[in-house]
Amino acid sequence: MKNQDQLNNYFNTIWKSNLGQYKFSGWALIDKIQPGESVIDVGCGHNPFKGKIPNLVGLDPANDAADYRCSIEDFNTDSKFDVAFCLGSLNFGDDTDITHQIEKVISLLNPTARIYWRCNPGTPDHNNEQCKDLPFYGWTVEKHQILSAKYGFTLAQCEWDNGRRIYAEWVRKDHA
Repeated sequence: MKNQDQLNNYFNTIWKSNLGQYKFSGWALIDKIQPGESVIDVGCGHNPFKGKIPNLVGLDPANDAADYRCSIEDFNTDSKFDVAFCLGSLNFGDDTDITHQIEKVISLLNPTARIYWRCNPGTPDHNNEQCKDLPFYGWTVEKHQILSAKYGFTLAQCEWDNGRRIYAEWVRKDHA
């Protein structure tokens, strides 16, 4: 990501998380994780699910609370995960950036994995001057339909969450 330093500065010094404001993509996600499933939280921020979800690994390029302080592009492991959280993390750049990041996330997943999303529709709405310069990607329901199918997932749910973000649930077509 060509704007990674700018994004790291914004998320490390200005951005604040508020999972409680989201009906689908906040604390409710804890109930979607089955016993024994492993979870990768891409762009975990302050790592709020740590200790609440067993077998969770958080990565974030801007926050020391992450288990691994790195971008998704720089994360390497031999482990495979059952679930990925992409909660506001794959929201920056152009189509090429987003598809590369999606492909990296998918490369870390088991064949029957799920991805839970919270996506920005391209709106710099964080009420901060620096936010206006960030390269927001314009997520839409249609983009979720196209990309989930392209990568072999079924779009199980996709709707507005708290009126400001798009919540989506991608499930692998061969998921039991």
